[in-house]
Amino acid sequence: MSPRCNRSKKIAGLCVLSLMACAEGNAIAQTVPPVQFEQETLGNGLKVIYAPMKNAPVVHVRVLYHVGSRDEAPDRQGFAHMFEHMMFRGSAHVPPEEHMKLIGSVGGESNAFTSFDQTTYVNTLPASNTEMALYLEADRMASFKVKDEIFQTERKVVAEEWRMRYANQPTGSLMQDLVKTAFTNHSYRWTPIGDMDQLRQASSAELQQFFNTYYIPNNACLIVAGDIDVAQTKQWVAKYFGWIPKGAEIIRRAQPEPEQAEPRSLIVEKPGVPLTTMYMAYKTVEYRSEDHLALNLLGDVLSSGRTGRLDAALVNNEKPMCINVGAGNWQLEDPALFMINATVQQSADPADVQAVVEKQIKELIEKGVTQAELDKVRTQQIQSVIRARQKCENIASQLGEEAVFGGDPERVNTDLEKLAKVTPEDIVVAAKKYLVPQHMSVVQYRPKSADPATQQAIAEQKADATINAGVAPSTQPIEPRVKAFPENYPTTPPVNQSVPAVVFNKGVESTVDGVKVVTLSDHRLPLVNVSLILRAGSDAEPAGKEGVADLTASMLRRGSAGKSFLEFSGDLESRGISIEVEDRDDNTRLGIACMADQLDYAVQRAAEVLGKPNFDAGEFDRLKRQAIGGLMQSLSRPEPVADRTLKASLYAGSALGRVTTPQSLQSITLEDVKQWYENAYKLSGAFVVVSGDVTAETGDKVARTVIGYPNSVGVVLAADYTLPPIPQKRRVIVVDNPQGKQATIRFAIQGYTIQSDDKFPGSVSGQILSAGIESRLNKYVRAEKGLTYGCYAYFRPGRHAGSFSGSVDTNIETAADAIEAMLKVFKDMQSADVEKQELLDARSRVAGDMLMETQTIAQQASRRGDQILNGYPIDYYDNYPVRIGQVTQQQVRDVMNKYVRDDRMTFVVVAPADQVKEQLKRIGDVEIVPMPLKMKD
Repeated sequence: MSPRCNRSKKIAGLCVLSLMACAEGNAIAQTVPPVQFEQETLGNGLKVIYAPMKNAPVVHVRVLYHVGSRDEAPDRQGFAHMFEHMMFRGSAHVPPEEHMKLIGSVGGESNAFTSFDQTTYVNTLPASNTEMALYLEADRMASFKVKDEIFQTERKVVAEEWRMRYANQPTGSLMQDLVKTAFTNHSYRWTPIGDMDQLRQASSAELQQFFNTYYIPNNACLIVAGDIDVAQTKQWVAKYFGWIPKGAEIIRRAQPEPEQAEPRSLIVEKPGVPLTTMYMAYKTVEYRSEDHLALNLLGDVLSSGRTGRLDAALVNNEKPMCINVGAGNWQLEDPALFMINATVQQSADPADVQAVVEKQIKELIEKGVTQAELDKVRTQQIQSVIRARQKCENIASQLGEEAVFGGDPERVNTDLEKLAKVTPEDIVVAAKKYLVPQHMSVVQYRPKSADPATQQAIAEQKADATINAGVAPSTQPIEPRVKAFPENYPTTPPVNQSVPAVVFNKGVESTVDGVKVVTLSDHRLPLVNVSLILRAGSDAEPAGKEGVADLTASMLRRGSAGKSFLEFSGDLESRGISIEVEDRDDNTRLGIACMADQLDYAVQRAAEVLGKPNFDAGEFDRLKRQAIGGLMQSLSRPEPVADRTLKASLYAGSALGRVTTPQSLQSITLEDVKQWYENAYKLSGAFVVVSGDVTAETGDKVARTVIGYPNSVGVVLAADYTLPPIPQKRRVIVVDNPQGKQATIRFAIQGYTIQSDDKFPGSVSGQILSAGIESRLNKYVRAEKGLTYGCYAYFRPGRHAGSFSGSVDTNIETAADAIEAMLKVFKDMQSADVEKQELLDARSRVAGDMLMETQTIAQQASRRGDQILNGYPIDYYDNYPVRIGQVTQQQVRDVMNKYVRDDRMTFVVVAPADQVKEQLKRIGDVEIVPMPLKMKD
């Protein structure tokens, strides 16, 4: 549902890509073939694009309907989003939830999203089932019919989504307030999520009329990208889509937005907001304008990587005013917004931050953009385009949007050629034209202590519960647009149950100075990834110093070999090189991503990161303040609070149960960081994975350089993984969130590790429980009960411990109901064998899931790294689908009974305690704790 807001625009492709532009912006250092596609328009007006790709046996089928919240009536906001949900609820030949079930049963993924200008349905699946995906999409285009009971249930689901994404987040409604402030007449003034009260008042007949008007062939674009035979695919498209009648010509509702005459501002004070969050927005131009090329580059000049102008002025300096800042261009069908956002440090004044932003814009307009700045951001944009070429879903997205909103899909092969010609002066012209002070709209969400307004928020939440009232039966007839299919039309989807065998790239193994090296060669695109995995991580942190591993990893990137943080970052960004160090709990990873022609330089710099960190005291102080600010932001949100609370309870006393707090971060000194670096960054047991456009010889050379830093010997730090005993009864922990508009629920019980063969039936169980809206949990708790936007429960085996854990977000008034509904589903699986077809579908889904992971070399390299970390045989993932295929109904039932002891589970509920504590007594004894930011030291 997110609008496209770019810091690197989805510029789609080019037959010749410039990686290091010269002063004139036209030099070509590397070439990549253009996106290959064919297009046709059927007699009913349906645009169809075919894009053959042979990188993996995977296909993406996408239907982009040219309808979004832009096309809704002001008093019926949310209709387009309702269809994102309802169109999975059955059509003439496809029962409710069957669409996702069939795609999932062969290992594919099916979903949808709604934006301001489009409602789009996406299916990524094994190429052997392309015909099935086309059949399913055609069936609902032709015959979807709104039913009162479907509308009633999905309206409640949408209400839960609204609560989860907007009402229950401290700054969740900021974007709604921003568009409402920036637009006064155009339908962009509301967001696609919709208005819950208006949906309550709407009838099923109104929704059917909306469908009949907009979800028609002549208002849609079908894109099929991936491993396809174009001629065969055209025959299927003609068979399933060609007969669907053309609809009436559409008259668009959107009204022009009058020119803004003066700045607009809105300040919202809310309890629960830990740091001021602000957005500054300027009106821009329609999708087809080529000004977006300069606007996208402008966004990156202002804030890209670590060295954008705003980053340097507000975040990465001696006196930072913000913990983060961003800028990006929002490209929609009609004129949209260029946005700048910032999260303000506690000690800073938001007015001063806004003044700095305005000063930076003024200086850019008056003094210009340097050629070096332009070359840097252009290189970054081009590299992101090349990386996007690896997946068929990315190609389909680009082609579809250029066809519908750009007017010509061929723009994917011309935009970057135009980008190479953009000059610094063009960016200045764009800034001067669009970043006009009187066209600015500013929205700030500021902290406010709990006061009587809290009670008002609670009252509003209770009133909102009326969304759950039943739908009055429609008094008007509900008629589908198409009433009859052609004679001899197939009445069942064409499903191919055979899934191709999965074979992951194993690469070539070698040893360099005692360190294992794996090189996976793939010469399709000039991209290279490198990972060095060290065998110590935050699991081994000293008690009371939680967060030191992450701070150390970040400090390694904040200057090395005598170069300052900004000098070092600017050097890498100008070449399109990414070097990051990341803590991964029981390991630490250095990652490099770059173009093949930059590999030697990137590896040399990575060796400096590891071997010659500056450990500058000023940088450490700034980093620590940013880390504390970022953690405070996280701890204001219910989801991370629930996850952390559950983790701390489930693994209390062990390395797995410790969490970083503002207090632990505050206690960490630069000496602590240096000591962690000395103790943890050892090569014992380390290994290197090099993947992409490289040879085995290159891989060895890369490894030799990367591991050449001085700190290379020593014993790997050990962590204490001694687990606490499993509770003898249920534990219910309520984290009191007085401003909450929803109950955020997480639960778990200890399970098995990856060494146990229970992982095979456990994986199948998770698929049956949670994979897709047709899964047992979503079918009962979401589709039948309407209690949640989505829920899940999976077995999660780890290297040192495992769990069976789950999640559900629901209305405050139905917290206990939602838990009990999930427990019922577990009991059902424990008391009777799953259906044979369920088992077959789940096993097939796992095999297909593995196939999906063969699209990019990075995916395959990740599997290879996991295989080494886990101590698996080299062909483990190739054989994994075979082991899954041997799982029986009895094994599924046994693993559920063995581990899913709901009478001993721990439940964490983040919600207003006074509204949930009584109902939760049905679940178990209730313990109430405050939100983390309200806890005493």
